[in-house]
Amino acid sequence: MSTDNQPALDMLLSSASFRRCRQQAARTANDPQSLAALLDQVAAHEFGIGQLPDSGGGVDIDIACAVVDAHLADLRSGDGTGALADARCRLVVAALLYLVDRDDVIPDHLPDGHVDDVVIMRWATRVARGETTTA
Repeated sequence: MSTDNQPALDMLLSSASFRRCRQQAARTANDPQSLAALLDQVAAHEFGIGQLPDSGGGVDIDIACAVVDAHLADLRSGDGTGALADARCRLVVAALLYLVDRDDVIPDHLPDGHVDDVVIMRWATRVARGETTTA
């Protein structure tokens, strides 16, 4: 993400909506049922513009979902080695929770209601890839 978008990202990451999603992620990141439900919500989520496709611009929702799916598989392994979600995983979970939250900073029903979601998902993709420090 270019530095031109940094003020917008900083505003979104410090918003009450994203703080709420981070708190929810802390509670659910190690709950297999909650994680599976979240992945289902992401797969079914639509915006005022319809589904938000992955794009060459870095909104790789599949990458964020893969991080959560891998953590979910680890939790479900049942061999006692399932690690607690690390900070990066919890932030990706928070970003996915934000994505499906219809009442975030720019509510999804508005014409540009996907803009904040795109910014958060681009950031989450970079977090998942380890390209950025976590907030």
